[in-house]
Amino acid sequence: MPITLRNIPRQGAARLVAHLTELLREKKFPSGIPVEMRLEELSHSEPHPVFYVPLDALAGGKLLDAARQTSWRYLLVQDDAAIAEAELSAGRPGAKGAGAKPLEFLGLTQGPFTAATIEALGAAERLPQVAAADYELRLLKVPAVYLVALWLHGAKDDILIPMGDPPRGLKKNRPYTEAAVIKALRGIVEQTRRFQDEYAENQRKRGRKKKR
Repeated sequence: MPITLRNIPRQGAARLVAHLTELLREKKFPSGIPVEMRLEELSHSEPHPVFYVPLDALAGGKLLDAARQTSWRYLLVQDDAAIAEAELSAGRPGAKGAGAKPLEFLGLTQGPFTAATIEALGAAERLPQVAAADYELRLLKVPAVYLVALWLHGAKDDILIPMGDPPRGLKKNRPYTEAAVIKALRGIVEQTRRFQDEYAENQRKRGRKKKR
């Protein structure tokens, strides 16, 4: 069965190409891209949605239920290799009575997660679960604990595949259930919460001293 993409924004590709054309014309592309970007040879993947989870939700034992879509992510390909990535806003509906908010170009970046996505997708395609059922491709980000993972959303289950250099207790390109990820992250979540609480308390103390 295929790894699928759903609800792709219809105007996304046109907006992406327009912004890429402008960036390349003005030579405003990020440093570190392994090849010189040439618009006539550049292609892009279909977009997959990016979801964000805040630390407080994870500390409360919630992960996927707390995930909110923030953007659409495209991989940029040249010479048969993924060389960069671009994101457009999620384009959510506007206020009652207003039309949907237009897609906005959020940026063009190059980093380790570009190639890591290809590796994780290869691992996903080899899974027996994926061979037996359809899964929707998503990207999950939990910045507070440095977790980026492919999220394969199925009708009956979800599979998470950490990418890059995941937190301790998780291995890259290995499949995990939501419960297993929450359990593996428990220690770093508690440590991060303590650090943030201590930092906030120190800031409050400094503020009180300045008022004296």
